Amino acid sequence: MNKQITGLLAGILIGLIAGAAVAWVAKPVPSTPTYNKIGIILGTGGLGDKSFNDIAYAGAVRARDELGIVFDYAEPKAISEYEGFQTNFAKTGEYALVICIGFDQGDALNKTAQAYPNQNFAIVDMVEDFPNVASLLFKANEGSFLTGVVAGMTTQAKKVGFVGGMDIPLIRDFYVGFKAGVEWANPSVTVLDPVFVGGWGDPTRGKELAVSLIGLGADGVFAAAGKSGLGALEAAHENGIRGYGVDACQDYLYPEITASATKRVDIAVYDMIKAAVISKVLPKLDTSHGGFKAGIYTKGVAEGWTGCSRLPDEETFWEHTFSFTETALPTNVLNKLIDAQNGIVAGTISVPSGYT
Repeated sequence: MNKQITGLLAGILIGLIAGAAVAWVAKPVPSTPTYNKIGIILGTGGLGDKSFNDIAYAGAVRARDELGIVFDYAEPKAISEYEGFQTNFAKTGEYALVICIGFDQGDALNKTAQAYPNQNFAIVDMVEDFPNVASLLFKANEGSFLTGVVAGMTTQAKKVGFVGGMDIPLIRDFYVGFKAGVEWANPSVTVLDPVFVGGWGDPTRGKELAVSLIGLGADGVFAAAGKSGLGALEAAHENGIRGYGVDACQDYLYPEITASATKRVDIAVYDMIKAAVISKVLPKLDTSHGGFKAGIYTKGVAEGWTGCSRLPDEETFWEHTFSFTETALPTNVLNKLIDAQNGIVAGTISVPSGYT
């Protein structure tokens, strides 16, 4: 049923428009039917972070190419701008869905969702309990566990480190998963105490913190810090140690980047766009058949929402996406990684959470 609906939807939309992503303007002029327009408000790091925002944007591009939607996007420079952008999208009544990228949009959305009850929203990494909001949560600890397995199996110094964006449960979730994966794969390895940049857009500070971990003997650094994390990965490259990326595959950045914990925001964004547009085109459709439904969506390795760039079922996708070729992992490392994936899916491995 869902495949039939998706095919019908794509045919309808592509027949109506030539999909194109356009930048945000203060007062967009309606030029297409409202059911195929999507608004996206990115996190403060903006496009070019090669991580969270870029992978979210990729989901919208996929929806444009496959479903024929159009989307407008905003790149706030500060948290204080979120509410204004949310309101600007919602008040037009033109958008099938407004997608808010990042937990720090929650306070603003708490107001906007109530002010515009007929506007559907989705928010990434935060729960907002309103009948017009879909909250998209990712088991980042599971993907980080898998990445930790690679780190634990490849370290020579028996010591690895972690650079986070902010010291909050969301980022602690990456750390505790990574630490658990390292220790599961190789109990003799020490995972140093985490260090935090304090923001998402400061690669200089991210680099400084990574260098401090290297100074403590780490020969591997996992960065979960948005654009700040690019500095940490640069430090790994310049110091000839292994780096581990986050959200999107960042392995292509430098030869030293061995693996990335993937958070498939692109899949979640695409799924929500499809559901929202289906609901507009076929308003009487039961939501169980693919329409938009508010509520909390929490998914991880089993559902494909989180993972690791070096898993066989992801590696080809990322190589194609970023036009590069991975250096093959040693057979024992790859086998251990696959064992960990299977264990998480089967429930025989329970990954700790940074939220508890």
